[in-house]
Amino acid sequence: MELLKRYSISFAIAGLLLYFFTIWVEEKHEASMPHNLSTKNEEIVSIQLKPKRYFEKCVDLRPVQQLEYGFNANGALSFNLHYHEEGEQHYPVKEDSVSELEKTFQAEKRGYYCLKWGNPGSEDIEMDYHFKILNASAVSE
Repeated sequence: MELLKRYSISFAIAGLLLYFFTIWVEEKHEASMPHNLSTKNEEIVSIQLKPKRYFEKCVDLRPVQQLEYGFNANGALSFNLHYHEEGEQHYPVKEDSVSELEKTFQAEKRGYYCLKWGNPGSEDIEMDYHFKILNASAVSE
């Protein structure tokens, strides 16, 4: 019985240490990886964007890759393509009132790049968006 008590205490202490270590790691790397990171190289999606809400989809890009993306909506949206670096957001692309867009973006450095749409209006907006990650070497051939 004494042996069971010692192991129980040891497991409880190890469990608490692991719990607090996990919390510390998550706080330390909170902004490192976006929660909405796509695991696909290509997506075609239709969504309904509620008033005063936003939708965001992120991708992991390397400098040899391009992001081909676009969308069309039945109303005006705010749109941006941004990335986070050392606690700051950078906006390579930013549009205030747009209902359709087709572009190709070349990553200059490795990072998580996020496509973000916002509905500033008072009505639901239907939107179709797509993206495809291309290798720069495959595009030039």
